[in-house]
Amino acid sequence: MRIVVAKHMGFCGGVRRAVDIARQTAESAGRPVNTLGPLIHNPQVVQHLQDAGVRVAERPEELNGEAFVVSAYGVEHGVLDAARARGMTIVDATCPVVIRAHAVAEKLAGEGYQIICLGDHGHPEMVTLKEMLGDQVTIVHTREEAARVKVTLKVGVVTQTTQSMENLRLIVGDLALRVKELKVLNTLCSAITVRQEETEAIVGEVNTLLVVGGLGSSNTTRLAEIGRAHGLPTYHVETAAEISAQWFEGVEAVGVVSGASTPEWIIHDVMQRLEALGGR
Repeated sequence: MRIVVAKHMGFCGGVRRAVDIARQTAESAGRPVNTLGPLIHNPQVVQHLQDAGVRVAERPEELNGEAFVVSAYGVEHGVLDAARARGMTIVDATCPVVIRAHAVAEKLAGEGYQIICLGDHGHPEMVTLKEMLGDQVTIVHTREEAARVKVTLKVGVVTQTTQSMENLRLIVGDLALRVKELKVLNTLCSAITVRQEETEAIVGEVNTLLVVGGLGSSNTTRLAEIGRAHGLPTYHVETAAEISAQWFEGVEAVGVVSGASTPEWIIHDVMQRLEALGGR
């Protein structure tokens, strides 16, 4: 069985930065520090960080300790205020790409555009954007949702940084026929986009696709969606232990891609597992 591995694997720059900041903050504090929800969407990395003193609070009222480390996706001002009220130092690990995306959306709103943002409902990046812009922004996840939005004559489109290029193209095409003025600012993360492009290329030369990364990771899920959209048997796993030998019976070539929050050590374990199953 031939193994075709994507060129871009492992942490993207924003994830690596956030993990390094969190670990260094815990080391400097000498006692536990907090994130609100996971720092990144990879349970195995989050567990490693917890072992290093980076604890996950599920609710703002649970924040305590030396410092509050803002996740890679950003956080609402109310949460920052709650942490400060507890005397915590704020350490911002928000991805610079996310910060830019929010600033772009805010600028469009300031120019009088009705903002439509392609994103995942409830994702921290979208929750923060909604807090910033309120009724000025409408979050849509699908083409069908976008079609139901009552639009004005002047619409601005942005995206969550981890969204699908294809979905953006379709929604923009639909909106172009409905509004007088349409301004589209591409806020997709290039590190995510290149992984989608590589996955599109790989699915054409393999029989099966293996996607490695957190099941709750938006950008990793996009890669699995690409494989399934092409009718390819696609398996999304977090660790090598989840891989079944039955998936590869009669398979001549398997493609391996990873989300931007998947650490190198998990990818290494996955490759070893595939090689043990006859991959080369």
